[in-house]
Amino acid sequence: MRDQRLPLQLKLTVALVLIVITPLAASAYLIDQLGKAAANVAAGEASSRISTMENAIGTYGDLVELTKRLHTEIAGRLAQRPDFLALDPTVNLAKVITDEPGLRAIALVGPDGRVVAEAETPPPGPAWRDKVVEQPLGAAGATLRLTFAVSATVNDDLRHLKDSIDAARTFSQIRTALPDSYRTAFLVLLGVAGFAAAGFGIWASSFVTRRITALVSTARKVSDGQLDARVELRGHDELAELGRAVNTMLDDLDQTRAQLAYLQRMGVWQDVARRLAHEIKNPLTPIQLAVQQCVSSYKGDDPRFARLLVDTGEIVEEEIAGLRRLVDTFRTLGALPKVEKAPIELAEAILELRLDPTMAARVILQPPDQPVTVRADKLLLKRVLANLVENGIHAGEEAGTAGEVVIGWTADPGHGVVTITVDDHGKGVTDASRDKIFEPYVTTKAAGTGLGLAIARKIALEHGGDLVLAADRAPTGGARFVVSLPLRGPESSIS
Repeated sequence: MRDQRLPLQLKLTVALVLIVITPLAASAYLIDQLGKAAANVAAGEASSRISTMENAIGTYGDLVELTKRLHTEIAGRLAQRPDFLALDPTVNLAKVITDEPGLRAIALVGPDGRVVAEAETPPPGPAWRDKVVEQPLGAAGATLRLTFAVSATVNDDLRHLKDSIDAARTFSQIRTALPDSYRTAFLVLLGVAGFAAAGFGIWASSFVTRRITALVSTARKVSDGQLDARVELRGHDELAELGRAVNTMLDDLDQTRAQLAYLQRMGVWQDVARRLAHEIKNPLTPIQLAVQQCVSSYKGDDPRFARLLVDTGEIVEEEIAGLRRLVDTFRTLGALPKVEKAPIELAEAILELRLDPTMAARVILQPPDQPVTVRADKLLLKRVLANLVENGIHAGEEAGTAGEVVIGWTADPGHGVVTITVDDHGKGVTDASRDKIFEPYVTTKAAGTGLGLAIARKIALEHGGDLVLAADRAPTGGARFVVSLPLRGPESSIS
């Protein structure tokens, strides 16, 4: 019974929501705690300031009251001076202003309201105002008018101080520095972020899980036997790259499977070839000797019968010769030597093909700029190339050309292979023959056995490479056969 597990999409969505909500919720909690702590500190600070500000108000009141008393005392004392009582116009009032603190102007006013003598100094500044104190002089109705400079901002300062005390009392009662609207806005933000994270999580996880599902589905199809199943993922992200890698792996497995199946078929054909070679070879000599004896033992005088015997003997000998060639081919297929690989210079092996007089004038080489070393069996590799060149010459001759064959080779260090191309001037390979051209005993030549390409491909596969027919025609107009072999640099060696 399969385990009941949460879907990946749900896991991804929940994880994304938690990732978004957790720091926001933690921030909300910490900010609220910081607000409370800040409010408590501020409230305590405000409480400690309230008593100080109340003391300041009392001090301000005492100062105002003391100033009033001082002015009254100065006015009473000056009103007792004899020269003031006599309304002496020559009295030095300027000196009086200088001697008395806060006094800015002084005037002696007679009973009839006429100013007998006066003196004043300029106001000290806009922050000061005048306060007039009048004191009777004697019983005749004269008046001593004193003008004092007092602070003009005392009342405002007292009002501001009282407002500050009221604000401090209100602040001392606050238990958090965050208004309720802030808290509500933060909760709304949490909700919106949660919904947004959930929506994005569902979309993103759905996008990811769909691509993962495509990979899983392809893997299941392959495991169920659908070997041609491939992953279809677009884009350039990691999953798309994984899909392409899986497809490449499946293509390689498909190619490897086809190569193994081919080698298995070739193994069966080799076993059959060995048996047929043994079974066919043994009776050939007795048959040939028996026919020859029949022809030679006839002593009659019937020329028609004698001629029939001679023709029959020739036919039998010709067919026996053909069977012997077939037996030799069977032997070749059934007794292929084991591949013994060693580092060889590829150009050296290809140049030796020109030692064959039938190929010397017809092989055209297109070597690369740099020498190429491969790890191969030189004898068997030459056999593969010789077979391809021979087929190319025949194909060119059948097409009415000189039968030239072009051999080129290139190294691909990135993939660790060297590619050898053999191009002919023939008519190419038909679509009907393309899929069977490497099968044993399949040939398009009248005198062919159909084993040359099969043997050549088997040798290439046993080298760790392959022999294929290119999908497109060669630049020469004919067929192009491609041999791939493992690449080894000049510095490589075999132990």
